[in-house]
Amino acid sequence: MFVRLRRNRFFHSCSLLCLVFAGCSGGAADRPDLYPVSGTVMYNGDPVEGATVSFISEKAPRAASGITNSEGKFQLSTFDVNDGAVAGTHTITVRKMEAGATPAMTKEEEAKMLNDPTAMANQMTQGGNTDSGPKSLLPEKYQSSDTSGLTEEVKADGENVFVLQLTD
Repeated sequence: MFVRLRRNRFFHSCSLLCLVFAGCSGGAADRPDLYPVSGTVMYNGDPVEGATVSFISEKAPRAASGITNSEGKFQLSTFDVNDGAVAGTHTITVRKMEAGATPAMTKEEEAKMLNDPTAMANQMTQGGNTDSGPKSLLPEKYQSSDTSGLTEEVKADGENVFVLQLTD
């Protein structure tokens, strides 16, 4: 009987600790209210497939983002799939990158990179010649919230459907 009481006390203590930690970890109750946001990305009049769209707001703990489909349409997600974005003014970025060709390395260069973190960092930042690495398939100004010139107002009531017109 005594062992059973100790086991129950231990079980209840562990359960209580789990509840306390779960309550302190910040969950859905700590999240701001989100509103569905969707739209279309057009570049020079054509829909853009495979672009990452980000809505950035000072009121949000993180950016809301989505990826465009073959028709250029997207839906935004902040915490969960298609949960939307916070209400308010958002600066928008749009990125679509093409993977560039990676220059071939000799076995000696590969070994040096594996054994020397500095060499690896240099290779990653320099990327070999200037022709390699990912290239933007959209004007680079749209990649930064400082230069994109794109803003939209997400509303708590009503539809939040936007068409983002990108040009050269």
